Amino acid sequence: MSEQNPNFYMPKVALAASPVLNTLRGYSSDLGTWASLSVTVDTSDVFLTGGTVALAASPVLNTLRAYSALTGTWASLSVTVDSSDVFKAAGNTILAASPVLNTLRAYSGITGTWASLSVTVDASDIFKVGSHVALAASPVLNTLQAYSAITGTWASLSVTVDTSDIFLVTGNTILVASPVLNTLRAYSAITGTWALLSVTVDTSDTFKVGSHVALAASPVLNTLRAYSAITGTWASLSVTVDTSDIFKAAGNTAFASSPVLNTLRAYSAVTGAWASLSVTVDTSDIFKVGSIQGIDNN
Repeated sequence: MSEQNPNFYMPKVALAASPVLNTLRGYSSDLGTWASLSVTVDTSDVFLTGGTVALAASPVLNTLRAYSALTGTWASLSVTVDSSDVFKAAGNTILAASPVLNTLRAYSGITGTWASLSVTVDASDIFKVGSHVALAASPVLNTLQAYSAITGTWASLSVTVDTSDIFLVTGNTILVASPVLNTLRAYSAITGTWALLSVTVDTSDTFKVGSHVALAASPVLNTLRAYSAITGTWASLSVTVDTSDIFKAAGNTAFASSPVLNTLRAYSAVTGAWASLSVTVDTSDIFKVGSIQGIDNN
């Protein structure tokens, strides 16, 4: 099922864990079946669920177990698990980050496999997870590590990372905006690559991210910049941007409306292009962008 199909994002997993009976059971509403594991389950274990994935992490037993509702199977790792490890789950993605062991591990509900990265992990690092992406950003180590649940691989960047940088993660898209370094970096889970724009970034700029789009709007610099996770490219517009303009991003669409300038502008992640309309726009007008609940930030 294509990652551009909204049904691809529908929650379809259940987890039942029993410390008394020492069983882990995962259920897939897609397959309509259970998959059981007879393993020791400790009361201190960490349990998380995303849209299609479930995690059972055990610092006592040193195991990471992940279930995919897409494949209907469990994937286990016998690795040291520390109580200080960071665990996150969303959509088809699980992230396990260990500052003690200096490892980043990500699980994909699509491939049903784990992907590990042996890199220095700092306790102050920023960790975020979206439906098909995971991000580990380190201002201390100056690294950006991105994972794609679609490709099942990590993509690393050794770049200056500032504590004031903005990090947004949603769906298939990661946006890292740096007013200090004047860079916009976007990552696509579909292409598995980063795309860089070296442009002036102002602290007053507005940033939005949807499943397949990222938007950077600057009233100071009078620019609209949109990124497509489908094409893996940026598209910029040099147009007047007012502080009263309304900005939205969700799904495949970025949107900007201006009552002052009487313009409606929309960007498509599918075509990778902007479309503008010079029409009267009133301050009382209502603007909506189609979104997937719980996935899009608009």
